[in-house]
Amino acid sequence: MDERRSVVIFLFDEVQSLGLSGPADVFSCANEVTSASLRYDVRTASHDGAAVRTSSGLTVIPDCGVADISDVGTLIVPNADAIPALEAEAARAFGALAGRAQRVASVGTGAFLIAETGVLDGRRATTDWALSDELARRFPDITVDSRDTVVKDGHVTTAGGGTSAIEMALTLVEEDLGPDVAQQIAQFLVIHLRKPGGQAQFADAQLHEARGLALRQLQRQVQADPGADWTLRSMSLRAGLSERHLSRQFRAEIGMTARQYVERARVAVASRQLIETRQSAELIAREAGFGTEATMRKSFLRVLQVAPLEYRRRFS
Repeated sequence: MDERRSVVIFLFDEVQSLGLSGPADVFSCANEVTSASLRYDVRTASHDGAAVRTSSGLTVIPDCGVADISDVGTLIVPNADAIPALEAEAARAFGALAGRAQRVASVGTGAFLIAETGVLDGRRATTDWALSDELARRFPDITVDSRDTVVKDGHVTTAGGGTSAIEMALTLVEEDLGPDVAQQIAQFLVIHLRKPGGQAQFADAQLHEARGLALRQLQRQVQADPGADWTLRSMSLRAGLSERHLSRQFRAEIGMTARQYVERARVAVASRQLIETRQSAELIAREAGFGTEATMRKSFLRVLQVAPLEYRRRFS
């Protein structure tokens, strides 16, 4: 057997059930459509082999403890509702396990556990979009990409939260067995092999507030009246800052230019209107400051990677 198809799913208290069962079901489906020589050997393991309780209240009895595992091809770390933390002894055992794995994959907040081992240092990674800033803050050596649902960098694959666990497992199957098998499994499970728009449709709709009072107040003005003429000059006058200083503040505190922020604020307002009202896309585009529906469409595709009417269809 290819060593990568020896799969270990690491369990811990408060793990999310879907982060565990989703990948397990994908590998089980793969075993149904491949020859015996290509089958996955999937095991679950907790630190000491003891049962764990999931966040939904289910009790899961693992196959073994970490100490019982001599080989691990693919290590999968599911997610939890909150950022998981291991006690010192468990963390050391888990770190050794991750170090032996031929490849490592995480779902959502599971990225925090593998980040603690150092295997993500110098790599791109993703996590649950709502915690991407926290992952970047705790681990500055990681390039955090909150837009994609699955990010592969070398032997490490990370995924966002929820059903991204299934998409991550499909990515691993595709790597091992090819796109046809992965697509066959996706069709059987009635899901997209790749989620259109990734996590961008959620992550970029969230507008992070600056620490500085002047910039934070300006942000709130833009969000309250996105249809105003928000040029760099008009914003600098509102904030009482020079254009150059305001530009530096946007990049340092928000991580984007003033122009990009205004676009994202308009997309955030328009996306809410698309879901919460039945107004026409043309009217929403004017009220949000885009001017025309065509301009709004370009911004949605650039920021959220999905067109406005498709966004409405998907989420309303």
